[in-house]
Amino acid sequence: MDVLFISKYIVVIALMIIMLTALRIGAYKSTSMGLLGSSIVINAFAVALLIIGELYNLEFFRDISLALIFFGFVGTIVFAAVLGGDD
Repeated sequence: MDVLFISKYIVVIALMIIMLTALRIGAYKSTSMGLLGSSIVINAFAVALLIIGELYNLEFFRDISLALIFFGFVGTIVFAAVLGGDD
């Protein structure tokens, strides 16, 4: 087996662990920790989607992951601006 092929599976496993810890972070009572946790989960899922899509020759995985990253970032900024008030 190719080393790059094995390393892609290791990265996907590491991203799954990151998603689990981010869900734990998002479970805290403060809103900022919830935003941080959801942002990390979205970014980790988008990167995992890129890797898995390349491994299994899926279609449209780049488009979906770019939309996830863009809308996740924009949604986090908008939600933080709404909670921030008029400052």
